[in-house]
Amino acid sequence: MMRIATFMLMMCLVPCLGFGQNRITGKIVDELGFPIYRASVEISGTDSVAFTDYDGSFVLTSEKAFHWKINIKSKGYRPESFFVLDGGSTESIVLEYDAEMKELLSGTSSTQH
Repeated sequence: MMRIATFMLMMCLVPCLGFGQNRITGKIVDELGFPIYRASVEISGTDSVAFTDYDGSFVLTSEKAFHWKINIKSKGYRPESFFVLDGGSTESIVLEYDAEMKELLSGTSSTQH
């Protein structure tokens, strides 16, 4: 009887563990549409940080239940900030190449003539 009561108590608490957690999901791609791996995505003003996977996808959680400002950084790209509204899902976010990366991609360099 004690095992059943303990089991029932545990089952009642499981939904409470996720209570108050809001998910923010999205995908980060470059100007050509390729996923950006290991871009950092953080909720502005918090310690909540995630990194994109091989597909450029990320998932963040927040206690806040409405809109968020997210900051995105990755080497070779210009840092960006975006607002995510209630619902927590973004379209694909496109990061632009920074000046150094554009120079590398164009095949020109200040040292080449």
